[in-house]
Amino acid sequence: MKDAEYIYSLYVQANPVPDPLLLPLSRDEAALLTSEGSPDMITEEQANRPNSGTSTRRRRLVAAAGAAVVLIAAIAAVALVAGGGTTVVAAEEADPVMTFDGSVCIYSGPELIEEGMVEFSMTNSADVEVVFARLEVGESDLREELDAFPVGSEDTGIRPNPEQGTLSYTLVAPGESVVRQWPMSAAFYVLDCATIDPTDHRWRAAQIEVVAP
Repeated sequence: MKDAEYIYSLYVQANPVPDPLLLPLSRDEAALLTSEGSPDMITEEQANRPNSGTSTRRRRLVAAAGAAVVLIAAIAAVALVAGGGTTVVAAEEADPVMTFDGSVCIYSGPELIEEGMVEFSMTNSADVEVVFARLEVGESDLREELDAFPVGSEDTGIRPNPEQGTLSYTLVAPGESVVRQWPMSAAFYVLDCATIDPTDHRWRAAQIEVVAP
């Protein structure tokens, strides 16, 4: 038996057999995973093994290290499958929320939305009026726009520029909340909060993408 096969056999005898349906395995890998293994955590000493005690201990250490690597990889694989990566959300189910508290603009919602009519909830808990803005940016201009004004940044004297794309905005009074429906076609968008009085100031909350169904 090759060393790698022996290490793996020790691992599967010492650990419960994972459900191969939960792991992104090929057919051959799934067959290997389920071919051997005890359903409990009991490890029995194998009889009549000709190796010395030192050799046995060395093999056990190597097996333990190999088992740890396999287990970590399996957990990571399951987490990746469970997370599912970025998910496209239907326009009517997106329910994005923008909040401004006077010092930060926060976006809560999906980053990938199907095109359609999207209903935004906007809350201004500050003591000044704030503009909640949605600016459509072409793919060729997106990198330049984000390099100039990254998500999470803020600056004075800067407001959304309609020349960069299609701008939609809503002015919300202090302490008020509003709901607005904006048509979103397949494109890239940046979401900002901006104050006009007493000082022009802008906060970039998010960058989202709208895709065709």
